[in-house]
Amino acid sequence: MQDWADSLPMQKRDRGRLDSKIDMLERAGDKLPPGLLQNTRCKHIMELAVNGRVALRPMLCRGPGPFAMQSEFTFLCGAVERDVKYVPSDAPDRAEANRLDLITRGDKGRENHKRFGK
Repeated sequence: MQDWADSLPMQKRDRGRLDSKIDMLERAGDKLPPGLLQNTRCKHIMELAVNGRVALRPMLCRGPGPFAMQSEFTFLCGAVERDVKYVPSDAPDRAEANRLDLITRGDKGRENHKRFGK
């Protein structure tokens, strides 16, 4: 996810918005404020909408699998939205593939929350 964030032309303000939404997600656990996450076409995949100069749409899921399904979230794929379309266009499908891979691998490759601000 850090490589994805670093590849985008984000201003410091956009990075701050992303960090703020992630902090809110971390604090809320299973008591999410309405509208913080939106469903995607893939059943287990949600997007975190962060509006700014760049419309960030990181893909995530609850848990998954052996992890705390209600209180933990895992970021699976970075995406942006341009002209009401995901870039990359198959972002939800990539996220679902990453979710299934994570369930198979277990905790390997999973990291604690990091900040995106620079």
